Amino acid sequence: MRLVTFREGNGPARFGVWDGNAVIDPDLVLAADEAMGSGGTAALPATDRAPRVAREMVAFFESGAQGNALTRRALEIAGQYRERGDELRATDGTRAQLPVSEVQLLAPVPRPRRIRDYLTYNEHATGSGLEVPPAFSAMPICYKCNVETVIGPDDPLLWPSYTRQLDFELELGFFTSRGGRDLSPAEAAGCIAGVTIFNDVSARDIQLFEMSMSIGPSKGKDFCTAMGPCVLTMDEVDEWAVQMSARVNGELWASGTTKNRQFSFAEVLAWASLDETFYPGEFLGVGTVGGGCGLELDRWIQPGDVVELEASGVGVLRNRVGAPQVRPEGAGLASYAGSPAVHVRHDK
Repeated sequence: MRLVTFREGNGPARFGVWDGNAVIDPDLVLAADEAMGSGGTAALPATDRAPRVAREMVAFFESGAQGNALTRRALEIAGQYRERGDELRATDGTRAQLPVSEVQLLAPVPRPRRIRDYLTYNEHATGSGLEVPPAFSAMPICYKCNVETVIGPDDPLLWPSYTRQLDFELELGFFTSRGGRDLSPAEAAGCIAGVTIFNDVSARDIQLFEMSMSIGPSKGKDFCTAMGPCVLTMDEVDEWAVQMSARVNGELWASGTTKNRQFSFAEVLAWASLDETFYPGEFLGVGTVGGGCGLELDRWIQPGDVVELEASGVGVLRNRVGAPQVRPEGAGLASYAGSPAVHVRHDK
């Protein structure tokens, strides 16, 4: 299933399933069908009853097999109504299924409890000009992202005032369906809900400048993180065979696959859980696919560019690059006057 968080007009964020050309609200479908089947004309408003299916993404992850079974039943019912040309609505007029063209898709989990992004692709490490240390073979290594900067499909990529080299990252990552601690990889595999596209937008010049102190990244990463358009559940994912591509203004800049990684999803999560508790709804990125960023290509996005990251089964995460922000007078530190430009060259 392709799970989404969506909004209709100015309404509240809702949990749904992207099914073909429609977005389904599974809880509302079940309630409306029950009311109509009993001789009524619509379901009670969602606020007036206990939900049968969770109304937000993380709660759905936690609902496990029961939530999945009810949601699949709701998809069957919605399909039957579509075939008959009938509508499913609550008494307040809220539609239980809508054309995807009429909704706004949000980040699947608008504020994950925690985001960690790991380096697992050797090609990305070497392609970025890094010398790969022995630690890379021993364990997945990450930085922790700013959860307050998450944006969704079609939101603008923010360009901070302190950088001249903005970059995209072509990544896939997964959400946890439940919590745990000290798990083996076999145990961790049962705690993964599904995958989405992850673009941890990077300010490359200041990122490498600040990391020359062997700490960070901070300002180089903590300003904008795009995720979406959906969570593809793990029953439909071969984690080693997801095809990925990046287009800028319609031109293919990069393509790759999730095949050549040092660690599996379960191994990444097992390592994260060692002596540390994780919780439902956390996100763990597994890193940029080889060649999947402007740094490796020495090719740089510009204000107004449209960046489209695609992953087979998940869809396309599309964002336009925003205009550089203007540094307010007196803000920050006068001692920072900019960072050296970064260029990675490869011997032919």
